[in-house]
Amino acid sequence: SLAEEHHVSWRTVRDAIEDGLRKRYRKRDYSKVVNIGVDELHVFRNERPSRKYITTVRDQDSGVVLEVARGKGVAAMKRFERKIGPYKENIKSVSMDMSSSFNLWAETFLPGATRVIDRFHVIKSLNDRVDKARRKVMAMVDEKTAKKIKGNRYVFLKNREQLTPKEERKLQQATKIKECSILSEVHLFKERMRSIYGGAKTCLDAALLFDEWIRDAHASEVSELRSAAKTFMRNRAGILAYWSTGGKNNAATEGFNRKTRGLLEMSYGFHDYKFLRLRIFDLGEKKSIKV
Repeated sequence: SLAEEHHVSWRTVRDAIEDGLRKRYRKRDYSKVVNIGVDELHVFRNERPSRKYITTVRDQDSGVVLEVARGKGVAAMKRFERKIGPYKENIKSVSMDMSSSFNLWAETFLPGATRVIDRFHVIKSLNDRVDKARRKVMAMVDEKTAKKIKGNRYVFLKNREQLTPKEERKLQQATKIKECSILSEVHLFKERMRSIYGGAKTCLDAALLFDEWIRDAHASEVSELRSAAKTFMRNRAGILAYWSTGGKNNAATEGFNRKTRGLLEMSYGFHDYKFLRLRIFDLGEKKSIKV
């Protein structure tokens, strides 16, 4: 480590890093920001509910982190509002999840911007329902069958084209289990939604396929699919905005969240939120200072 290399205490190195990061990110240029992405991440497990999360705002075009705030929803966006305020008219799109609070914030603070429900969170929502269906099935079957389902959990969540031949065989075997019919149906609907993103070229094409998906999910006997249909229909305009804005979305959100969690694991958690905030700013840059 740097501390060992220079024969100084870890605290001295950390303070030097923090000072450098503070100077680097004291001011950000918001004048050229056009497309932003907003996301929340559960970080602090032992905090009270309002402080378990951090909210990040990123420049969709450059990947630069524009703001890191404690908490989630409208309250977490107050400091960013002050910073982006003079340039808010420049913002053309806001990519976000299906949180009603973020939608309300964007509608109120950036009424001229297109609100885009990003692809990552649509698929994540379906994966959550796949997992919910899996838990429901496991509660219904005997112990032997439950072990088979539990052991194949990841093949239902993984993107179909990314499955190895062995995983593909496991998926095929799992779908033959009678009790897995519910789980298989949710998985197929998830893959069908992914195919819409992969195949639809225009907003009109996407709308026709999306509305057909909604009708079929509504007609399903699987409660997880009916629930998804209601949620997606409520957010229809934002989901279809992915196509009307030429593919604006939080495509890098998953990777950035993974990097943030990796940062926390590498540093065994952060007791100092201010330092964590600065390190997250640094994750959005090409170069990152390592402890």
